Amino acid sequence: MTTVRARGSTTGSNFIEVAWFFAISIALCFALSVPMVFRLVSTDFNNLIVPILQTTPLLAAIIMWLARRPGTFRDIFATGWRGTPEWAGIGIGLIAAIAAVQACIALAWGIWPLNPFDQILAATVWVVPVFLLQSVFAIGEEFGWRGWLATRAAAWGFWPLALVSGVVWIVWHLPVIAVIEDRSPWNIVVYFAGMLPWAPLLLALRWRSGSVWPAVFTHGAINSVRVYLLQSVPDATEHLLIEVIGWVLTFVAALWLMRTSPAPVVRSAAAARALPRGRKVKSCQA
Repeated sequence: MTTVRARGSTTGSNFIEVAWFFAISIALCFALSVPMVFRLVSTDFNNLIVPILQTTPLLAAIIMWLARRPGTFRDIFATGWRGTPEWAGIGIGLIAAIAAVQACIALAWGIWPLNPFDQILAATVWVVPVFLLQSVFAIGEEFGWRGWLATRAAAWGFWPLALVSGVVWIVWHLPVIAVIEDRSPWNIVVYFAGMLPWAPLLLALRWRSGSVWPAVFTHGAINSVRVYLLQSVPDATEHLLIEVIGWVLTFVAALWLMRTSPAPVVRSAAAARALPRGRKVKSCQA
């Protein structure tokens, strides 16, 4: 493994490029969500509209990639498979461990009761199919946020990129309010705030592995394994303490993943050239 100096766009032009990506992602998501938000179609169509909305970061990234052509799709979107099983396993394991800790604390303290065993067993059968489906849906998001963006904005540094992209990710999710029912304004705020800790964890997996796929599968686990452990096993209700425990553990997990890797791993010299000027990255050929 060698260290190379990244070359490519200047810091200013890179900032503009990323700003355009953010704007296009949000604009596409908001525009395509109009029928759902304003109830122009039956709520039965929400399960079709939401997966379409998940493709908008990928569409925005493809638009920016076609406009700039800084490198190959494989390099810029980090679609190489090498290292994926190991890092995806770490990501899914962290998701399961954090959710299990939350559930155990809630059950032990009597905050949540345990669901009937037959209900838990019935839900268990669906964990793997739902995980695979959610991982497919996550491709549209992760290829944009942790694929293209993680390459083009690598010079920002890990935490600035994780936090800025996390805030934009929350804004991008705002149309989800249209399908959230029976929640108070405070619970909606907590719901959206809970998204922020996932950005550093997903970016850390991308940063350490050099591939977008661990982030894809971990995102799939957030929407399947985590939901199973926090909603199917216990009879869960909204509880701020349990949420905060999850936030803290997720940030700690990202810190743990990044403890030995201050620079992103890229898989080819072409990918290194595509990164903004002035940033050193670890490069290893795949």
